[in-house]
Amino acid sequence: MNEPNVKTVHCSGSPFEIGFAHGKAASVEIHHNIATYTYFFGETAKITWNEARERAVTRFLPTVERQWPEIVEEMRAIAEGAGNGVTLADIVTLNVRTEIAFTNYTDGCTSVGQLTQDGKMFLAQNWDMIPELQQGMVFLHIKPAGSDIAIRFLGEAGIVGKIGMNSAGFGFCMNALRSGALNPNNMPVHIMSRRLLQYATSFSSAFAIIKEFRLASSINYLLADKSGNFADLECSPLGVFTISPQNNYVAHANHFYGPGRSAKLVDHPAQDSFKRLARMQELTDRDLDLGLPVTFESLRARLSDEQGSPPAICRNVPPGAVGIDRIITLGTILMDLKSCTGRVLIGRPCEDVPIVDWSF
Repeated sequence: MNEPNVKTVHCSGSPFEIGFAHGKAASVEIHHNIATYTYFFGETAKITWNEARERAVTRFLPTVERQWPEIVEEMRAIAEGAGNGVTLADIVTLNVRTEIAFTNYTDGCTSVGQLTQDGKMFLAQNWDMIPELQQGMVFLHIKPAGSDIAIRFLGEAGIVGKIGMNSAGFGFCMNALRSGALNPNNMPVHIMSRRLLQYATSFSSAFAIIKEFRLASSINYLLADKSGNFADLECSPLGVFTISPQNNYVAHANHFYGPGRSAKLVDHPAQDSFKRLARMQELTDRDLDLGLPVTFESLRARLSDEQGSPPAICRNVPPGAVGIDRIITLGTILMDLKSCTGRVLIGRPCEDVPIVDWSF
């Protein structure tokens, strides 16, 4: 097994100090991600990087400056640390990539959250996206000055928040939802993800943050805390729809299925999303029927399932696929919130891949 080729970046201090450390350590990866999303925006939104940057700065930056000016300072420092011509506008564009592209396109992630009989709270997911992004992935370990909360997440260099957990025993999974609903007056998805990691100490406090700032575009959050409080929230500019656990678990893919969704919120999922969700529910029910303990290993086994391959839970690139149709599982994130530990697999979990363990 090879060593992980994903950088771990430790950032602490003020927003500027955090951002500069991020930008300097991950400069190569940030430039790579700008190149990747230049291509990606052209394929999905049919716009150039300069057009995306103009949209990011004019439509979304004013809201972020109003709602959370400190994170703008951090993004400005990321740009300074990255150097070689990277500007605040470039970093903001990376951070609103969901709002720019994912109203036209969705990826293929599968998530599950499960509470065990002895009170352990697990979250797990596969992150599926185009292969180029693997070269732009980073582990970010962040400790803001004046806060008791430390943060761990697997993310994309230059982007301030993504899938992970914090030292308070709170964490979440993320699944893209393709919907044209957009409200630039609300908080962009990846900024919200960082806000949750930095300030949420429980499921209820996370829900309050989402209610206060609301989402600029659609995203699925599977939220949980170490006390075993968890649920799935399908978030959109038109409302939040809660999917409560059944049999002590809840699973999600890349389509809306929660109750109460407005007819105005139109969903455009790929058909494999329905199949992946049904398969994850089937595998979880099977483990429950067999009385198998929930562990990182048993969760990995579910997330390694290749039924329906290539667009399976453990996803592979379809033969002959080109462009943005080359989606593959880039990594797997496993979290035990009660013990504040995690495990990340770099690559497809059905293969022999590098493993990184988290702890606080």
